[in-house]
Amino acid sequence: MNNEKLSTDPKLRVQDVITLTARLAQILAEEVDMLNNMKISKIESLQQEKLFIIGALEAQKKILDKHPALMESIPSQDRKDLQEVVDVFNDILEENHHKLLLAKKVNHQIVQAITAVVNENTRRASYDGTGANNSTPFTTLSVTLDKLI
Repeated sequence: MNNEKLSTDPKLRVQDVITLTARLAQILAEEVDMLNNMKISKIESLQQEKLFIIGALEAQKKILDKHPALMESIPSQDRKDLQEVVDVFNDILEENHHKLLLAKKVNHQIVQAITAVVNENTRRASYDGTGANNSTPFTTLSVTLDKLI
């Protein structure tokens, strides 16, 4: 029987964190490009990889939360590299957030414009007590669009 002590200390893989953070920043930058080009339907293709990377980064964060002393074991160059990647990531994340809010606003305005046009052109005939024909808008409206942006 082997009497060697098995290491139960968790390992923080800083290079993996750096690589994953850089890839996540790259994916967010691709999303920004797609939003700029109004290729919103193509963003979905990035979601699976993005969710995988986020899960992997969260796993590393949980290790750090449980064992904060691991931060002291990170070599200074790795710490510097990580900070640089995080700074780039935060810049891209902010731009991505801004573009998503803008796309949401544009989408809302398009829906409002379509609703207004449909309301203007969809009237139902009604008669008042004198027998006069009045045109009143429908009280409910259902519109579906089958078009990808």
